[in-house]
Amino acid sequence: MKKILKTSTNFINTLAIVGLGISYLSPYVNPQDFWIISFFGLTYTFWLSVNIILLLLWIFSLKKRGIYNALILIFGFQFIARNIQFNTNGKTVSDVRVCSFNTHVQQTYNEGNTSEAIDQYLTNQKYDVALLVEWLNNKGIINKIAFPHQQFINTQEDNPKSDYGIKLVSKYPILNWERIKYDHNTNNLAVLFDIDIKGQIIRFVGVHLQSNSVSPKDYQTLIYNDLNEEYKTYALDLIHRLKKQSQLRTIQTQTILEAIDGSPYPVIILGDFNDTPQSYTYQQLQKGRRDAFIEQGSGWGATYLKPLPFLRIDYILHDEELTCTHYQSSSSIKSDHSLVEASFNISK
Repeated sequence: MKKILKTSTNFINTLAIVGLGISYLSPYVNPQDFWIISFFGLTYTFWLSVNIILLLLWIFSLKKRGIYNALILIFGFQFIARNIQFNTNGKTVSDVRVCSFNTHVQQTYNEGNTSEAIDQYLTNQKYDVALLVEWLNNKGIINKIAFPHQQFINTQEDNPKSDYGIKLVSKYPILNWERIKYDHNTNNLAVLFDIDIKGQIIRFVGVHLQSNSVSPKDYQTLIYNDLNEEYKTYALDLIHRLKKQSQLRTIQTQTILEAIDGSPYPVIILGDFNDTPQSYTYQQLQKGRRDAFIEQGSGWGATYLKPLPFLRIDYILHDEELTCTHYQSSSSIKSDHSLVEASFNISK
């Protein structure tokens, strides 16, 4: 019995180390080339947690095998820093304060905040620029006194009556906006906005990338159902969906990068990436830019709140010409996502 237990724990330990090691490759492997690697990136938090638990177990039981868990954790420290930070800088005077919020269609189909509550929150917080993702334009308005410059873009360019899309509101003039067109049908979109902030034009890129289409019901089905043929069929279908959506995000990411390549203005990319910091999507969009959470965030950076708050999928990335002075996320405004905000100083 003792031998079986040792063999089992060794197998689990090896699996955990290998799983975490493979997840380290995810940011650098295009899902279109080898999708399965991206699955390990998506489940990075699981592999990280298992290795930490095993390391503590080996330490308390005085087992030398813990050295392997320690080494794999140390080797991937740069990736841990993408999810947890300990910055202590307080708020300072800044040139611009921005936020991104996935409104979850203003909780139309669930209990939660109305458009009026969102409007009041944005006004009270005195943001300069706010990006609202999954916005239903016929379900409410944002105060035009607090935000005199507003633009709504629906997801269906060929259907001007569509009310679902992205809304950007600003205290400063929106000089230009442009839809970033994907080459496939989708209910997601990206839009660039050129905004004149105190004489400096900033290019904001509002992003809502392809969703994984995983619902709380999917989690419950996978956790609580019996391991039978029906379960197997359901799991395979979910894996197929994850593969397809991951590859679509890669295509959308490349389209966005091409659209903003050579921008004459400093760029801020913000919105819902529907992907983790351990993803190819994040790696490509963050390349050559800074992550406001890493710069000024504190604590565990999770922004997706259901069913468990452990995934960071909402971001504010910025060019190096801008200096991030503050970052925080808030779940006090109800949605299935946290609102993320950052403040910047602009060098002219």
